[in-house]
Amino acid sequence: MSGPNSIEAWGTTQIQAVGPGPKVCWGVKVNGSKRLRCGEPVDDPRVIEETMKLINEFLSRVEKHKAVLLSESATPFDDAINALSNWLGEIRAKIGESSDENIANLRKALLNSGKKMLELAEEAREKWLKTYKPELEELIERLRSGKARVIITGELLNKDKTFTAHLYVEDLAIEIDRVAKSGSITINISLMRLRETYVVVPRLFDNERLRAMQCGLMLTDGSIDKKGYPEMGTHQLWQVFAWSLAWPGKNHMHISGLSLNDGDVGIMWQLRATDHKGVFKDKSEVAEEASKLGDEEFLLFVLYAVFGDGSVITESKEIRLAMGHSKLELWNNIIERLRRLGFRKRNNDRHTVAYVVKSSKAIELAKRMLGNLVIKVLIEDLAQLPDAEKPRRLVALTDMEPKPKGRSMVEVAGIKMSVVSNNSGTIVLRAWRRDYGEAKAIWERLKRAGYDAGLRPSKGGFWVYMSMSEVKKDPNLTAKICMVLERIHEETVNKGNIERAWSIAKAMMYLGCPAQGPRAQ
Repeated sequence: MSGPNSIEAWGTTQIQAVGPGPKVCWGVKVNGSKRLRCGEPVDDPRVIEETMKLINEFLSRVEKHKAVLLSESATPFDDAINALSNWLGEIRAKIGESSDENIANLRKALLNSGKKMLELAEEAREKWLKTYKPELEELIERLRSGKARVIITGELLNKDKTFTAHLYVEDLAIEIDRVAKSGSITINISLMRLRETYVVVPRLFDNERLRAMQCGLMLTDGSIDKKGYPEMGTHQLWQVFAWSLAWPGKNHMHISGLSLNDGDVGIMWQLRATDHKGVFKDKSEVAEEASKLGDEEFLLFVLYAVFGDGSVITESKEIRLAMGHSKLELWNNIIERLRRLGFRKRNNDRHTVAYVVKSSKAIELAKRMLGNLVIKVLIEDLAQLPDAEKPRRLVALTDMEPKPKGRSMVEVAGIKMSVVSNNSGTIVLRAWRRDYGEAKAIWERLKRAGYDAGLRPSKGGFWVYMSMSEVKKDPNLTAKICMVLERIHEETVNKGNIERAWSIAKAMMYLGCPAQGPRAQ
């Protein structure tokens, strides 16, 4: 499409909610069809105005991504085609590298699945240029001229309900959602009459590991369709492979459409485990099975759950697992096991809760999750895909070294306590316990040893602490703390954190420790 009516010509011109515009009507379901038909016309100005906001957002995103949506040569599928082509070449070369038969079989399975995905992406590209792009251009012109029909569903005034505008042409179905509660806008373009395929995946893991993977997927991104088949939709190439290996046998696969995000255009891959009908009745059954997994298998469950609804942050050395407030009861027994692995509850936002493990514990957990050689190779291979940010960060986390335990701790009356210094140059000794009874027992033990210790609640537990003035009363304890501070000071200077080094030097001076530079003035 070119000339005066092209998107290049009209740029980001928006349809107004008043004056000539597209016809807006309430949607009515049609038996045997996924598409709605136009029912009662809409004449409420508030509804029309909200509908036009959604249409304008759609047009704005098309304009933003016109380089791949409306080009005569580029398509939304090019990046996936290039990524798969390059990655499959690397996997093909690696098959003969390992003498381990299990690893060779893993890579053969990845190669087979990747070839099928590449075929689907290439066919989608061809059809985009031939069919979908001209239809999208036609729809844009109809919206611009006021000749389009917009079908709406949902509740406009109830922010807890999704409000949706539907646009249809022959081979495209577009849904523009104002998402319930958050109010964010998501746009999905369904592509009709694309070829579907099956990929047959060998069984590469024992039943216990497979069940752990399956539970991790089904409690996060996976679901169970009306016929009882496990299924999942994803925009991530690497996640397609992670899914297929968890469900050995025949897997149905197709490209269902595109997501038109503010930042990019994503391909939606739709997956269904054809040979596993009825394996789970519902998600409560999945949660129950996950809570009963063995220790090693539970780590694999956590890995796959994080790959679904989690995140890995290398800068702060964190592994996060997020869940909606409505899921907390479902996850109840699992959460207790997460706590044992070092996860702690954090309020993510008003809709979700995050369980987070940090620092040394996160590094150790990452190493344990990739403790099985075949799993480690799988994640490392997937991390080579351009969109595999989460696997890459996990691999990076395993390459980090945790701080040796006890480096910042001293023993007081048989109790290990952390030495904590602040910017003012003072220190405090602390010991944290989740259980009040345990914390109180430590406090009483320190009291009996002659220390004026304190006890106070903290988020999720209790601190037992001793002040700097109390520490200085005991020369032997002071000497131990000086040795700890000396080690911390040296490490801090080596890292170039001069401000922190000054505060530690102050604490050492106030305690009367042997002199260490740099000196606080």
